[in-house]
Parts: sequence; C-alpha cells; structure tokens
Amino acid sequence: MCFQPKLIGFSPDSNEKIFLKNGPYGFYVQLGEDRKRGSPPKRASIEAKDVESITLDNAMEMLRYPITLGEHPDDKQPVVLKHSKFGFSVRHRRTIAPVPKSMDPKKITLEVGLKLLLRKDVKQCGRPKNKPRAEEAEEAMWL
Repeated sequence: MCFQPKLIGFSPDSNEKIFLKNGPYGFYVQLGEDRKRGSPPKRASIEAKDVESITLDNAMEMLRYPITLGEHPDDKQPVVLKHSKFGFSVRHRRTIAPVPKSMDPKKITLEVGLKLLLRKDVKQCGRPKNKPRAEEAEEAMWL
C-alpha cells in the first residue's frame, strides 16, 4: 500500500506547507517542499499509532525539536533536547540520555538535562577516540 503525502496545513511562522509523509522508517511530518539543492526540509518522526489523527498543532509541536538547552558547564558544548520516534532524549556530545515517559519535555531545563545525563541508563554513540596502543605508550614512556 502506497501512502500519498498528506497536506496538514501551513506553518503560521513561515507560511510553508506541512506534510504528513511515510518513509522507510515510518511516518514523519515535514516543513516545506522537497528540495533538489541546498539543505533538506525540517522533518520530525511520529511516535503516534493513529497517524490520521495528527493535527497542525501536533505537527508544529514535533517540528520545534531539537532545542538547545544550554552549554555544558564542563566543556561549553551544547546540551540538546531531541525527539525521535522512540521518544525524547537529551544529548551532549557522544552521550544520549532517554527522557522518562512520565516527564513533560516542555519542562526540561538545562539543570534537569544535566541530571539525566548522569543517570545509569545513558548510552554512548559515535566513534570513540583512539587510545594509544600499549607498545606505543611504553615507547613514549622511555623517550
């Protein structure tokens, strides 16, 4: 079954079209038309089971993410609140912490995000930095 893109409405801020689309990883909302050149349009995954019930307000709420909560006090890198089809998460560099379902994402501040990043259920993503091999470390020690 092929799902045709559905026009949900127009963005009140930019007057661009907002579409409901189906991709290889599930349903998502998209702000604006597909572009041949330049940056791709903003998209947000949908975690709702009934995609036909998505309203313009729901779509606008999903398209507001990711939100930068602030800078991490240790290294001044951004702490970001993201939304995916699996729910909300807080990310700082390579560390991703899931936001509990009972927590309202609109009430998450930088302080709450930092506490979530210190929990035990955080995950590391990306490529870790190379550690020097033991032989190279010994050589460097003798030089």
